[in-house]
Amino acid sequence: MRTSAGVVALAASALVASAATPARAADVGSVLLPGIDIRDIDFQVGAWCRYVVVDEAMDVVDSTTVYIAVVGKEETPRGPAYWLEIESGPAGSAADRDLARALVDEGVRSMAEGDSLYRFVSQYYIRRGRGPVEPGDVHDLKRLTIVSPTSDRDWVVQPATTVSTPAGEFACESRRFEKTESNETLSGRVKIIQRRTDRVEVWTSNAVPVFHLARCVVERERESKTMPAVRGIPASGPRRSRTTSVVVAFGKGAKSLVSSP
Repeated sequence: MRTSAGVVALAASALVASAATPARAADVGSVLLPGIDIRDIDFQVGAWCRYVVVDEAMDVVDSTTVYIAVVGKEETPRGPAYWLEIESGPAGSAADRDLARALVDEGVRSMAEGDSLYRFVSQYYIRRGRGPVEPGDVHDLKRLTIVSPTSDRDWVVQPATTVSTPAGEFACESRRFEKTESNETLSGRVKIIQRRTDRVEVWTSNAVPVFHLARCVVERERESKTMPAVRGIPASGPRRSRTTSVVVAFGKGAKSLVSSP
């Protein structure tokens, strides 16, 4: 099992983001399901997982449910490919759920950093809410690549740890990463200082199908100030946010939620 790519906005997060409205599609950086690495995908037809993703920021809490399933297999000129379906939307609301259906080449497991996901997707369909299923343009996935914020040696690995989730208790590998960056920009006689800290912890287990992700926590802290202080430009104290993804159910026997046009 490989988690060295760190937090990657691929598969579930990437496809659902692209299936969103144009305004939301522009914000591909927003990760619906942090912690997955599409190269670790286990293409077992019928396997499915359901996650709850909780975002906490500025005293606002949003919950999203993400469903992922491998629902079929086809032989293509490029070799075996699998139908992957991802449905995502606000917890408790069926009407506002977006769905993406993609035929993903088995070769995606050898995807290199810098590769675009669209190279491994031969067919792509989307459905917004209760609307019709529509063909998508695989080239919309061109900007979606493996995001590797750090190297293997920057992660602290704990090979044997136990994680409790609503789907059960799992023996997991835990990987933790923390990084702080500061950026200083001169604007005339004023120096603008920005500081950001990211903390990531990912728990993976082979007992969890599809992407093996049991739990992931991403914490972010941002602050900025000017030197010297400038009237009208208030210093921003630490602004913190937290995203937690946890598996709540999984199983076998998944059927397609939609049919391709």
